[in-house]
Amino acid sequence: MGRRPPPAPPAQPPRVPSTEQLLNQHRDALKVRFPLPEAEQLRRRGGRRAAKMVLPVLALAVASVLLADPAWQTRDYRTSVADRRQLTLPDGSRLLLDAETHLQVRRHLRSRQVVLLQGRARFNVQHSAWRRFQVDAGPVHVRNYGTVFDVDRQGDLSEVTLWRGEVGVRVDGSDAEQRLKPGQRLLAQAGSLSPPEAAGPDRADWTRGRLQFDRLPLSEVLRILQRYHDRPIVLDDPALGTLLVSGVFDADRAETAVALLPDILPVQLQTAADGSLHLRARD
Repeated sequence: MGRRPPPAPPAQPPRVPSTEQLLNQHRDALKVRFPLPEAEQLRRRGGRRAAKMVLPVLALAVASVLLADPAWQTRDYRTSVADRRQLTLPDGSRLLLDAETHLQVRRHLRSRQVVLLQGRARFNVQHSAWRRFQVDAGPVHVRNYGTVFDVDRQGDLSEVTLWRGEVGVRVDGSDAEQRLKPGQRLLAQAGSLSPPEAAGPDRADWTRGRLQFDRLPLSEVLRILQRYHDRPIVLDDPALGTLLVSGVFDADRAETAVALLPDILPVQLQTAADGSLHLRARD
């Protein structure tokens, strides 16, 4: 019998870079933000003595930068109606933007931050032991612990759904952080976090352009369909918003989905002169 191969060495934990390594990695960015005086300026200020004074001043500035963790690069991304877009960040994290979504990716020295201004996105985050990943959606803040999750922003209210790993959610007005387990979701707004509840697998279908509704209020259904429809969808009677909708629709055919609503609900659909679609109670 052949000899068994030696066991594989145990996996080594990720090494946390030292301050010197961080400085080397971001030296160019620091030079732009904190330029050193020119040689002629140093001579006018006292030659070698002034040059020696620059070093502690620079060290203090660098320490301040690392502590404050300012953004040194910000990029803006938008999607239009019925458009989904995938991004790969420099750290390997992947983002999928739903239609009608606007977000900013901000690169910091010690952290990674995404500001979700509008819409919905899927975050597949590459783990980093020393640069945390956080999503800010108005008053709602989602901290990643190496995971896959969705954030759906609706004004100051956001829905957070976790698919893999772990996230912590906190809101303005409270220091408490609510942890989610895979397959859970919650609603969050300033001063309020709903208890986590189970998230059905249908909530992940939007990434494939498939919209599945299971007894979802009509007002919420129309909000979602509007992302994929280039004409305004108006609910003339807000009381109709509580009607429950169940069904599976194609996001790329949102107009067909709206046209089917009178077949499953006591509503009628009319097109106004400006092209907007109006839902009202059936006569």
